[in-house]
Amino acid sequence: MGIRFDKFTWVVILVVLLLLVAAVVTVNRSQGEPAELAYRTDDDPATPVWNAFVAFQRGDISTARAQYSSRLLDEQRRNGFDPFTGRGYMDDRTAQRLRIAGVELDPADPDRAYVTITIDRYYPGGLFGGGSTSSSRRTLQVVREEGAWKLDTDEYFY
Repeated sequence: MGIRFDKFTWVVILVVLLLLVAAVVTVNRSQGEPAELAYRTDDDPATPVWNAFVAFQRGDISTARAQYSSRLLDEQRRNGFDPFTGRGYMDDRTAQRLRIAGVELDPADPDRAYVTITIDRYYPGGLFGGGSTSSSRRTLQVVREEGAWKLDTDEYFY
């Protein structure tokens, strides 16, 4: 006497097998590595925020500096503060993710906008390697300068 499965059981088994095949194909195509973050080129107020975040993650200080307004860079120079020295601020043990939550143009000034972001940080460790997560939400001012949007807030994503 053998085991007989009804149609529902066969459908469940088939769905599970399809999910396993999809997972194996996905991991093999990416070799288990996270996707590489790419710079954006679109003319959008969120572009300098995204590009600065990616540049700091890569340790690309010259690209990071190019995302900030000349007013902010001049102010930093006058105060003797240069956040762009070194190789970047990313802690190798802490993974970060940037989410653009919204963009609001200033109705009184078309060359000013506010970009609301959420930064998620993942910390390894914990009981059984579980780690922990924290999120912070903030709004950054960007301005249009020489035809391109620039960050006008001293946010350096560390």
